[in-house]
Amino acid sequence: PPDGESPRAEASLRALHDAVRERETRTLELMRQLQQRGGEAALGRAESLDLHALRRALGSDTALVEYASLDGGLLAFVVTDEGVEVVQGLAGEREVSEALGQFRFQIGALRHGSARVRAHLPTLEARARQHLRALYDLLLRRVEPRAGSRRLVVVPHRALHYVPFHALHDGESYVVERREVSYAPSAGVLLRCLARPEPKFERALLLGVADERTPRVLDEVRALAPLFAESEALLDARATLGALREGAPRADVLHLACHGQFRPDSPLFSSLRLGDGWLTARDAYTLDVGASLVTLSACETGVSAVAPGDELMGLVRGFFYAGAPTLLLSLWTVDDEATAGLMGDFYRQLRAGSRPAAALRAAQLRQMSEHPHPFFWSPFVLTGRW
Repeated sequence: PPDGESPRAEASLRALHDAVRERETRTLELMRQLQQRGGEAALGRAESLDLHALRRALGSDTALVEYASLDGGLLAFVVTDEGVEVVQGLAGEREVSEALGQFRFQIGALRHGSARVRAHLPTLEARARQHLRALYDLLLRRVEPRAGSRRLVVVPHRALHYVPFHALHDGESYVVERREVSYAPSAGVLLRCLARPEPKFERALLLGVADERTPRVLDEVRALAPLFAESEALLDARATLGALREGAPRADVLHLACHGQFRPDSPLFSSLRLGDGWLTARDAYTLDVGASLVTLSACETGVSAVAPGDELMGLVRGFFYAGAPTLLLSLWTVDDEATAGLMGDFYRQLRAGSRPAAALRAAQLRQMSEHPHPFFWSPFVLTGRW
């Protein structure tokens, strides 16, 4: 190429990149302003929380555990139908972040699925379990007894949004082996989700888009479609944003199987790859979701940036805002084959009459028996109505 052409091209690319980032920043700031002016009210912020209503909604079989921080240390509020207990003096936030980082490092070792790595699965599983026990000691050992035998609904705080509480280990068993575990962004959001009409799981809209990172999602969608009384499966080029907008208000179950990516630098542009482009978290805000359940069967769909005030920005908030009362999401990059198996088990349990949290627990226990490492069976979390 002529002298100077390459530097000019690089300068043009840098300018384009800077312009895109500036536009994303302006969009993010606008959405924050809209939330402050009333959008947050639609999600049921906890400032107006009716504690008596929450205790009634939890009933006798559910305990809510909400974490908070004070002077760098963590505490937990345990809410049941009998009252509220405060568990103070838990671990420091820095200590938890270090333990969580060590666990996520172990999970990351399996992301690429090389034969060399998988040949050492028993050793890797033992290490992961060791880190999950450390997190249990820091976060749940003094808290779990307050819940009795109840189902747990965890409201995380800051870095705890990345903790798989259902997979924490007390030295003898995983939490999910003892009880159902679900999650909520806040107690207020949970109340709003519980106020929705009784869920139905008859009609499903399933979208699947395969690429080199998610080659088996089409098989996943084809296998799931017959499980429902009515279903529409849209694959690859047919799985468009327009088709999603059209079908989302009418479906009882909305299942998206595709590649997902998290943008920590700009969470509202975290996205799912559809047949005609990327569905961003910003796009999710504009959907009209009538489904009782939205499943995002992709990588890192449950990961959101945590802003001051514990406001989540990402696909989670987008789909809650759009009307979904229950979301099934992943905390880390998932294994294609294990995910397909878990989803089949989950929906069979759901169609047999189980509620979502019970269906997910049964599916995870079955996958655990086949793939003991938590990387395979524990990435998915249920958030919202259980």
